[in-house]
Amino acid sequence: MTRYTSRSIILHWLSGGLLIFLLVTGTFVLSNMPNTVEKLGSLKIHMILGILTTVISVVRIWMIVRAPKIEALSMSPFRAKMMKANHIAIYGVIIAIGVSGFVLAQSASLGQIIFFGLEKELYGSFKDFGVGIVHGLLTKVLLFLIVMHVAGVVSYAIKSKNNIIKRMWF
Repeated sequence: MTRYTSRSIILHWLSGGLLIFLLVTGTFVLSNMPNTVEKLGSLKIHMILGILTTVISVVRIWMIVRAPKIEALSMSPFRAKMMKANHIAIYGVIIAIGVSGFVLAQSASLGQIIFFGLEKELYGSFKDFGVGIVHGLLTKVLLFLIVMHVAGVVSYAIKSKNNIIKRMWF
């Protein structure tokens, strides 16, 4: 098999798009907004999409484990190990971000406030929680891993003169 399955391709690009949206809006929009009532709508969208992205990632991991393996790329053993390590790290960090986001939401009563109308004042900063700091740091790690993933794809395509994006496209 030289191309991933349609389900794998759809989940790859869907999760990639969601991750970029969540990383950009979380880093450049939500983190700069004061924790007031006006922020609740944006937090709700962020939480829903974060849960969806985490679930999609778990499904992707399950599919990768169960699916027939795709034809290996021709590359050095070191590069192959780095590629595998990058993918494992990406999935691990995505799951860790999802868990830290859930724990942060529970710690700050965000779920109860946003979804169930609990009338409680929002914390001044989510960085008051250690898990809030971890959540933010993990997003920076994920951004780095995604950049390395894209750089690896581009550099491999240039070096091998092989359009490997076709493997993950329709």
